[in-house]
Amino acid sequence: MLIIIFAASEKLIILNKAIMWNMGRFALSNLARTYTNQVPAVVEGMPLDDWAHKNIGNLVFALPYEGHTRINPTGPPGFISGIYFSLVFQLRKWEFFVQKADEWIEVSPVHQQYYQLTVKQKQEVEQQIKAGLASAAQSVADLELLKHDERKYREFLDYFGYEYDESANGFKEKKEKDEHALRSVFIDQVDVHTGEGIAIRTIVSRWPTLIVDFMKLNDSDTDPDKVKEKMDVSKAEAVVLVTKNKLYMEWKKLFGGEIQDRFRRIRELVRSRESSVDQYREWLKPYVARHQILQEGLGIGPGARSTLSSLFAMPAGHATSFNQIELWTWREFGATPPELYKGGTELLGQERAEGAVRPYDSWTKKNLIFHKDHGLVADFPWITDEWVKEQEKFMTTRESQGAGIRPWIDPVKMYYSFFIITLEKLNIRMPTGSEMEDGTFDVNYIYMSENALFAKLLEMKAKQVEMNHYIDNLIGVRDPGCPICTPKGQKPKDERDWLQPAKKFFDYFGFEFMFAKKGPYEHDFFERISKGHVRSAAYARYATITNFIKQKSGYGQ
Repeated sequence: MLIIIFAASEKLIILNKAIMWNMGRFALSNLARTYTNQVPAVVEGMPLDDWAHKNIGNLVFALPYEGHTRINPTGPPGFISGIYFSLVFQLRKWEFFVQKADEWIEVSPVHQQYYQLTVKQKQEVEQQIKAGLASAAQSVADLELLKHDERKYREFLDYFGYEYDESANGFKEKKEKDEHALRSVFIDQVDVHTGEGIAIRTIVSRWPTLIVDFMKLNDSDTDPDKVKEKMDVSKAEAVVLVTKNKLYMEWKKLFGGEIQDRFRRIRELVRSRESSVDQYREWLKPYVARHQILQEGLGIGPGARSTLSSLFAMPAGHATSFNQIELWTWREFGATPPELYKGGTELLGQERAEGAVRPYDSWTKKNLIFHKDHGLVADFPWITDEWVKEQEKFMTTRESQGAGIRPWIDPVKMYYSFFIITLEKLNIRMPTGSEMEDGTFDVNYIYMSENALFAKLLEMKAKQVEMNHYIDNLIGVRDPGCPICTPKGQKPKDERDWLQPAKKFFDYFGFEFMFAKKGPYEHDFFERISKGHVRSAAYARYATITNFIKQKSGYGQ
């Protein structure tokens, strides 16, 4: 049996709103529609669509009332999945860009078969991550011990006058030996182990100047009589000094030749352990990323917990599973008639052809990216001007995408059709053994200019950066190219608007202050944007997508 519903139930609409609990302060962050097809987002104290209309010309951002629908097919297991994969593959054939923006899943333990495939898989990944982190921690502990030994041997090399050449894995003499330091090492770390009554430190009570006299000896001082006269000491003390001096020279001969081989071995072990630690962390990255993808709805936030606990279609005693996938898909509005591009000045057309008009312009920088209250930086404070420029290059140039791949934003296209397609899929297994699959395809259509699209895609790229940073922090890796860890620049300074006092004066009396056309984009909303741009895009894009879902769902058959 197949049921198509265009007015979705209130519970599912509430669920669609509840999953937006993590939306931030960015103006274009929350584009979800209510049951009245309105966007609840508020910017500068006014609804998002009113704010966009106020800034018409600097951007085009239209959310047509008819551009939102929910299609709810029901069928046997695999039916909704078949529609989903058919849709995403067909969107690529229609030359849409498709990116998965979010996904989470909630499975009842009663549904044993699906629970084993999903939640149990996540638990197994958790165990693999824990085991990998334990191995990495042990490797780090071993590495620290080896590093300690390396520092000690490097200190001894310095006493012997050697300098290690990393590139040649060899040694070169850089200076004279530090005899004073070597004799101190011999007394404190070698001779002290010869035993009580024999070591210099234990018999110093008999000859108080014994240590000082030993430090003054030279390697040639091997005759007790000469040492007795030189140091002005007793015969017994001279014999002890000569004996210890011979032992010192023998130790220096043996240890001086052995220290180079020992240091080489320590360096090899250190390099090996460093490589193993890095490899452990790299091996863990896919597991951590997979664990993050397998998000459970009850573990994401209080909004999801309260909604799922009251969702009528997920009783605790029944075998159910709920999966939500959010897709962002967009394409340049290439079907625009040439008439819609008319308007403006010849200078504007020349600037457009030369690339002077681009997604990351001064208005976008000030109002959509770096505005402290509703810019992207309000949710991602680590964003810098240099990072945004890097992303603009990535999104607008073919060279950064690779050979034969179109850029996300076409440099010669000013307007785009952007869709947020959310799939809410519910699998139910009856006590009788029969199963059904219910899905709701929420298609949300927004028509926007390239700078608005650029800001929205920047949000997705920023989330990806934070995801990578989270993984690196978890496994103890520091990426030198991470913009969160090492910002490459500063945020642009606010440019003073010298006309702001005049604008406030005219706004107070209800007059619109404008010396010239605002921005490079279309500014006639009611005649050109609504009746030309949006209507044409609805026929060419929105109707095509919704009709495809209806056809695959069996609507009208």
